[in-house]
Amino acid sequence: PHAQLAGPVPHGDHQVRPLRTGDCPPVGDGAAAVVLAAGDTARRLCARPAWITGIDHRIEAHGLGLRDLTDSPSTRLAAERAGAFDRPVDTAELHAPFSSQEIVLRKALRLDADVAVNPSGGALAANPVMAAGLIRIGEAAARIHRGASDRALAHATSGPCLQQNLVAVLEGDRA
Repeated sequence: PHAQLAGPVPHGDHQVRPLRTGDCPPVGDGAAAVVLAAGDTARRLCARPAWITGIDHRIEAHGLGLRDLTDSPSTRLAAERAGAFDRPVDTAELHAPFSSQEIVLRKALRLDADVAVNPSGGALAANPVMAAGLIRIGEAAARIHRGASDRALAHATSGPCLQQNLVAVLEGDRA
C-alpha cells in the first residue's frame, strides 16, 4: 500500500525488453534511521524488542564474468555465520532491487513457502539508494515489534549483481 509507484505495472514483451517496469526498482530518494538499544533500555523503549542475534557481511568478486550470477555464495555464508540456518525463520526481508535477485536470494537463504518474503513490498516497492538495505532490517524488526514475526532474517546488498551481502537475524523474546 505504500509503494512508490501505484497503478498497473506494464508488462513488456520479453523478446524485446527482457526487463519490465515491475522487474526493476523505482528511482527515488529517501532516508532511514534505526534506534539500537540493549537490555533494559530496549525494553523501556519498546514493548516487544527485536533482538539482533546474529549478523555477518560477505562479498563476491565484483567482475561480473568471474562468477555464476545465478547463485550467491556470499549470502549463504553470511546467513550461516549469522545463525540463520540454526532454526527456521518466519519472515525474510530481502534487499532484492531486481526481481531476478529474489530468486537467487531465496535459494541461497533456503527460504521455503512457509516464510513470508518481503511482506513490506521490498525494494521493488521503493528503493532509496544507500537506505534500502537498512530499511529491510527496520521492516523485519517492525514485524517482530508488532508480533507478526518471532524470528526474522534481514538482507542488505550493494552492487548491481549482489556483490556485497549482509544478513542479520532478529528475534523477539521467547515465551
